[in-house]
This record gives sequence, C-alpha cells and structure tokens, in this order.
Amino acid sequence: MTDPRDEALQRACPVVAAPLFGVLPAMENGQRVIVASNGVFVQVKRDWLDCVERLGGIDAAMPLPYGQITPIVRFTFGTIPIALLDAFIAAGRAGLPNEIAGGLIFSATQATLRLAIYEPLHSTAHGIEYRMPPLARDEGIAVDLHTHGRLPAFWSATDDVDDRSVKVAGVFGNLDGERPSAAFRLVLNGMHKPLAHPWQAKAPSVDTNRHWPTLDALGFNAGEPWII
Repeated sequence: MTDPRDEALQRACPVVAAPLFGVLPAMENGQRVIVASNGVFVQVKRDWLDCVERLGGIDAAMPLPYGQITPIVRFTFGTIPIALLDAFIAAGRAGLPNEIAGGLIFSATQATLRLAIYEPLHSTAHGIEYRMPPLARDEGIAVDLHTHGRLPAFWSATDDVDDRSVKVAGVFGNLDGERPSAAFRLVLNGMHKPLAHPWQAKAPSVDTNRHWPTLDALGFNAGEPWII
C-alpha cells in the first residue's frame, strides 16, 4: 500500500485468509475480516465478547485455497444473573410513565457484570436523554438497556441509529403489566442479530429463578438473517 490512510484502515480492520492446514491466529481486541472458502466473515473481539459471523458468500467458480470458518459467539461473563435484569425492570416501573436507561457493565479484571442506571437529563414517555456513568479503566458496557414505559418493547428508528457500536441491546416495555415485554439483539457495528430471551414464549425452558443462560437464551436463532 502506498497511501498511509489505507495502511491505517488495514491496521484498524485487517483482512486475513483462513488457514487450510493450520490454526487461525488469535486476535487482540478489535475487528478483522476473514476470507474463507465458505464465505467472508467478520470477527469482533472485546473483553466480554468473541464473535465470528458470516458476512456473505463468495460467488466464484474457482475454489479458494483457504480453510473454512464456523460462526461462533462467546460471552466472557458466561451467564447474566437474572437479579440484575429484575432490578432494571423494577427501576423502569418506578420511573413510569417515563423511559429509563441503564447498562450491564463488564469488569475485565473481575470478569463480572454490574448494573448501572443512567442519570436522566430529559425523560418522557417517548424518549430519554441521559448522562453516561464514569467507567473504570477495565470496564466496558456489555449490555445496553432502556425501557418503553407502558408501550410495547420494539426497536425504534432512534434505536437503529444509536445501535452502531458493539454490544448486546435490550429494551423492556409494558412495564405497567405483570409481565413485561422485551426485545434483545446483538449489535456489531450496525449489524443487528435478534436474540432469544426469557421474556418471550419461545423460551419456556429458561429457569428465570436463577440465571439467564446466556448461550441458550441469548443464542442465535437459526435461519434469521442479519438486519443491516
């Protein structure tokens, strides 16, 4: 490369080939594109997440001399204690009719999650502006949460614009009822993947009395396309 801007982009998001015989080298926190014989993949690494997801296929008659890649998602925190989400739901009900926002913050040193309720600057039943809390050097936001008050849980146009980073996003609604509605998705720099969760009918086997089994309740649903 002759242009330093291209070199900077390659350092920020390198492109690597999947080895046919060896093992794909581990990566530090960041993002890279992997070209494999079965498609083009993106790998995103954070202290709390290691995710490899397929971006698309390769329409070429010539077979590529690369190995294959299998999509994965691994959460360092393993499971989310349901008590953290119960506490957020309780805070949302206390804030009715207005929306509230918060997050589950991951500590890389302790490998634990903690709940933070964000300070509202302006909040109504239809939106919220808030101040982010200070984070320790080893902390990062793993799960971004907000409520819709008495309205159902859904992804608004504002949510779609805001969800451009790397996180799990969650929204709770119908907080004036006995059982709230909810929606969760994995966000990878603008790509959204719907996630199953204990507040939907499709997850009847989840034991919400103890923990939220992350890799089950937050697992990918087969056949659901990426929303870009």
